Amino acid sequence: MLLLALAGACTNSSTPKPETVLQESGQAMAKVKSVSADIAFGPGLSFQGFTLSSATSKIQVPGDSDTVIKVKQQDFLVDVEVITSGGHVWIKVPFGRFTEVTPDEAAQLPSIGGLFDAQHGLPALLPQGQSPAADGSEQMGGVDCDRVKTTYTADQVGQALGGLKPASDIQARLWVGHDDHLLRRVVLTGQLTSAGAASSVDVHLHDFNQPVSIATPGGATGG
Repeated sequence: MLLLALAGACTNSSTPKPETVLQESGQAMAKVKSVSADIAFGPGLSFQGFTLSSATSKIQVPGDSDTVIKVKQQDFLVDVEVITSGGHVWIKVPFGRFTEVTPDEAAQLPSIGGLFDAQHGLPALLPQGQSPAADGSEQMGGVDCDRVKTTYTADQVGQALGGLKPASDIQARLWVGHDDHLLRRVVLTGQLTSAGAASSVDVHLHDFNQPVSIATPGGATGG
């Protein structure tokens, strides 16, 4: 009986509760100063009239980012670039130049840098997952991760992503570093933009707290 109890204690210590995983990840993400992201978009998502395919972003907390979005234009993939720095937002569409958008226009754009906002971004969102469930473990980018499945409300996801307003609760699958508790990957699935149109977003986060320089179109540097 003693051996069984010890074996159970070892198992419990190596497999944290999903609620604990989310809580510790929120705390760890609140300390992130910079990060890079690779994003894959599911079908049906659009941006400025273009169909989204994928994106890469480098982020300087609290709110600066340089994001290149690959969009489909007819049968071709072209780049749309969005730079946020010092409270200003610039956008460059295919074959155009950078144009600063108004605050109202900026509020309608998904905020990649805002994902790390302490009040509304991932640090606040992660622990609020509903009915979290352990989903095994897996290496992500060479890091041992605990997987968790959970659900977030449309309002919670909308606050974290800014201009993206889901039409329903969103299912999330998360990969969290077992030792450093950093979120390495998250897959969001559900009606991300409109009722009756299910889609997904797959985000890989890497290069935490590495030096980041974000050059604004005017030549200044944010971050």
